[in-house]
Amino acid sequence: MVADAAAYAVLGLEPGAEWAAVERAYRELIKVHHPDRSGGDAQRATEIIHAYRELKRARETKNALVLVEDEPGGGRGNDWLWATLAVAAVGALVFTLGPLKPPRADRPVAAAREPAADPMDSDPSAALIDAAVRDATRIFRTRDEMALASASRDCHNRLRAEPSLGQLDRCAAFDDAVVMLQDRDPLRSQGPFSELAVTSRQLGAGAILSNDSLAVDSRLDRIRLQVELALAGPPPPPPKETGSGGD
Repeated sequence: MVADAAAYAVLGLEPGAEWAAVERAYRELIKVHHPDRSGGDAQRATEIIHAYRELKRARETKNALVLVEDEPGGGRGNDWLWATLAVAAVGALVFTLGPLKPPRADRPVAAAREPAADPMDSDPSAALIDAAVRDATRIFRTRDEMALASASRDCHNRLRAEPSLGQLDRCAAFDDAVVMLQDRDPLRSQGPFSELAVTSRQLGAGAILSNDSLAVDSRLDRIRLQVELALAGPPPPPPKETGSGGD
């Protein structure tokens, strides 16, 4: 595919290169171009991450299809898998947009107005995302799955109690960081940090603050990119403690 060829080119590889070569090229390039490093280039780092993400997604999809086709009956016995994925996707969409309701006949149609700027279009909080990545990394190192799930649940409970963009950034970044640290196969993983579970949870959280699903998805994608940058580069430094004394 043309898109795959372009992604390989970004990583300096020939199309069809082995996956080990893709991972090696990604690690080497991101170390050089990471914006937190001297001489780094944020735009180049973004291109590298997007290329790696595209090739990884294509590889996971191909592997999942091979698993299905290898089953007896040409994959017909795995129809439940695709049905589950479809139901989960539709469920996330309905949860985000709400049920469709026809307009009432006795209510006049409002005049067209210039759409207001959506708060989702603002830049995600880098400080909160870095803090969430640190929290996820710290808990992940304990290998305590229950603690990870509890931290995510508490974060989303706070978001529902007091909705804010900052809390959305923190919760989405924490979930994304756990998924990336676990590096699970999105079509086979289960539990609170499967890709389907996280996507549904994040879209539902975004719907609390905005009814524009495209704006929500765009913000979530920008958060995910910042999480990838944080995990790919040197660990984000902890916030500096401010002294109580004056100069």
